[in-house]
Amino acid sequence: MCPICWISGFIAAIFGGSLLAVVNHPISWILSGLLIVYAVYKFYEAKKRGKKMTEETKDRNRRTIFRFIQGVVVGSVVTTIIFYSLTYKEHERMHDLLEQHGIEKHEH
Repeated sequence: MCPICWISGFIAAIFGGSLLAVVNHPISWILSGLLIVYAVYKFYEAKKRGKKMTEETKDRNRRTIFRFIQGVVVGSVVTTIIFYSLTYKEHERMHDLLEQHGIEKHEH
């Protein structure tokens, strides 16, 4: 697999999927569809280029892709922890305020 093609496809798939999940508008659906189609094309191109590579090159490329995925996962976890620690008190305060006024009964 070509790591650059694969990583480009992965990033396009993430943006396309998140755009589709977050924005509810026909133009965003079209952009999301185009990004997902581009991602599928890049995955296909990566597989096609990978057929011409030696086993040593394929192993090196798999390690590169694996490191990239590790970075994405670690970055996501760290970001979640940081944002949770920054917003936890305000989140709890808002729930307490809503419960105090009888607007919402929230159970964590």
